[in-house]
Amino acid sequence: MAKGSQSKTLIGTALLQIFPGAFIDSDGKTVRIPTTVEGEPLEIKITMTCAKDIIGGEQINSVTIENKPQPQNKEMTEEEIQAVRDIITRLGL
Repeated sequence: MAKGSQSKTLIGTALLQIFPGAFIDSDGKTVRIPTTVEGEPLEIKITMTCAKDIIGGEQINSVTIENKPQPQNKEMTEEEIQAVRDIITRLGL
């Protein structure tokens, strides 16, 4: 398996663990994360590709089996909900 494929599998697995209900699309490189905003169901789509050029330098936080992110609280705080509302308003959506 190519390094890029291994990395995408690792990152995809971490995202599935962090976001309950998330799934990998049939293309094998797109993670879809279901969520709800103001009672309306939405899906955030993250397409994973391996970059040919590295721009992050040595300050990149790598995800490995040893330091994979742990699942966080599933509930949005009132501050987070308000921040999303503010962004939606500014975007005119």
